[in-house]
Amino acid sequence: MKHTRKARATGLIAAAAIGALVLSACSSGGTTETEEPTAPAGNADAVAAAEAFLEPWLGTTEKNLLIDEALSEPIAPGTHVVYLDVGTPVSAVMWNNLQAPAELLGLELERVETGRDAQSINAAMNTVVELAPDGVINITLDPIFFESQIEQLTAAGIPMASGSVMNTVEFGLPEAFNGPDWMIMNGEVLGAAAIARSGGASEIVFYNVPEFPFSSYELEGAKSKIAELSPDTNLRVVDIPIAELGSTAADRIISDLQANPDTEYFIAAVDEVQIGLPQKLSLAGIDIDGIAMWPAPPNNEQIAAGEQDATLSVDLNLMMWTVLDQLLREMNGQDYSWPDTQTRASTLTRVTEQSNAPEDPVVGYIAIPDFQDRFAANWLVN
Repeated sequence: MKHTRKARATGLIAAAAIGALVLSACSSGGTTETEEPTAPAGNADAVAAAEAFLEPWLGTTEKNLLIDEALSEPIAPGTHVVYLDVGTPVSAVMWNNLQAPAELLGLELERVETGRDAQSINAAMNTVVELAPDGVINITLDPIFFESQIEQLTAAGIPMASGSVMNTVEFGLPEAFNGPDWMIMNGEVLGAAAIARSGGASEIVFYNVPEFPFSSYELEGAKSKIAELSPDTNLRVVDIPIAELGSTAADRIISDLQANPDTEYFIAAVDEVQIGLPQKLSLAGIDIDGIAMWPAPPNNEQIAAGEQDATLSVDLNLMMWTVLDQLLREMNGQDYSWPDTQTRASTLTRVTEQSNAPEDPVVGYIAIPDFQDRFAANWLVN
């Protein structure tokens, strides 16, 4: 598969790192033209502004834990924590990422599969209430489906910490670090990356997954940032049903791009839609790049091979240790606060391309290399 904008895209991180030098060289008029494609005159400023906005998401600055203070008291070995498994590939990765901290703390970690329909969720949450654990971890499951069980857990003094849940506060749950404002900001990153990596495209499409509550917030952020950076850029929106992820999502994208040949770049709410997509684009004779969020190991492999343009990586290990850290503080009745939105977003996410693809596609992006030692110290583990 050809990537006509790959030369420019691969240089994004290096360009941002020496932004002042690049801007002065571009304005001097005395430098030699490169072979990289030039943005249309009207969009050159948009590309420069997009690259400047993206600097915190290029992985070049030092990062810290979102809550970097010790627990008020150690967690007792054998503490029982339930993980709600919604049955997606990313949920399975999250479960695996909980094993190391659970072993470090001596937790009794239990997985409860919730299913995806209301009846299955209700039955699963009734099971959780009967288990009476010390705490619950929820990743992506909308509390609207188990409001009565939240009331029962709260009455029993059983806290719940959440990740990628948009309405925790509405249902009386602790605020997730990556709620609506976090998702909107990362949507802005996706929008800025689309402008920067496409050289100022005039036609972009966003592939939305309506069943994921966070998808609409990513879309909101992408829309606002693209409108701010490049008002003349048209952003189409196409819905991809969640049931098509892992099956026919790539085919739907191919059909859409064939029906809309003026499209220059695409954004997707979740990177599962890009698994296997490069090969299908090549077979269809379509040469369009894109970026998404929440990559799985196959996405990392595609990026390393130069088959996928980019992704907005999420450090899923750091995410799960952070959610668990919140739960531990809730179980201890300890006060804490989250840092500002940009700090929370840029700490956990990074624009990943071939030049900085993860060495291990399964482990993925690592934001803080010694995060385990830092958490162990805060958790009072010897």
